[in-house]
Amino acid sequence: MRKYYMLMFIFILFAAGCSQGKTEEVELNISAAASMTESLTELTAMFEEEHPNIAISYNYGGSGSLRKQIEQGAPVDIFLSASSIDYEKLVEKGHVDEGKAILSNQLVLIKPNEGDVDSLDDFVAGNQVMAVGTPDAVPAGSYAQEALQELDLWEQLDEESRLVYTKDVTQVLTLVKEGAADVGVVYASDVIDEEGVTVIQNVDSNLHSPIEYYIATLQNEEQEEDVAQAKDAFYQFISSQTAEDVFEKYGFQPAE
Repeated sequence: MRKYYMLMFIFILFAAGCSQGKTEEVELNISAAASMTESLTELTAMFEEEHPNIAISYNYGGSGSLRKQIEQGAPVDIFLSASSIDYEKLVEKGHVDEGKAILSNQLVLIKPNEGDVDSLDDFVAGNQVMAVGTPDAVPAGSYAQEALQELDLWEQLDEESRLVYTKDVTQVLTLVKEGAADVGVVYASDVIDEEGVTVIQNVDSNLHSPIEYYIATLQNEEQEEDVAQAKDAFYQFISSQTAEDVFEKYGFQPAE
């Protein structure tokens, strides 16, 4: 009997020790620009391997739409924005705890591989349609609008119903690949290793505002300490040289 109680005592001590040593999983909710999907997929696998107790859940979309969700109270820990305007609006309203510019990008005009349009001038001279992100919700669409306005083309194309508005750059890419749009404006990073479309030309960066991507950790006074530590770990990881190398592989450039 004494041996039985001794074994039970040892078992209880062992179980207690295992329980104390176990690290509970922490979940981070991240809203990110749709144009970052592929690069973040690779980076997240690397991050979670280094931090097995941190699980990341993404909500991808247009930066403007994501920013509005945050303003309306969506439970978001980190925001990765393709727009300085949407980032600054959150800063002004006190939502941002810490943030900075991390990346830049380039606009390109694309067509289906078998498409007949060979340049912007060629497109304007015809009657085809162009897919662009909705300017109020999609930064790529806003930059495209700025560029086409500088060329005195936006109002003309809009009046002729030759612009197809989308919810994000991913949808632009899909419409062009499927031939539902004759051309589209996306980021250079969107067409890395993309076999379904052809880049017609780069959009002159002098025609639009600088394309900058921002990372922001968001305010939450009631969050637990482990979530705060997880947010800081991800923020530092995305700011690292390792992350920069991966982003460059997908067509991004470091912020200037």
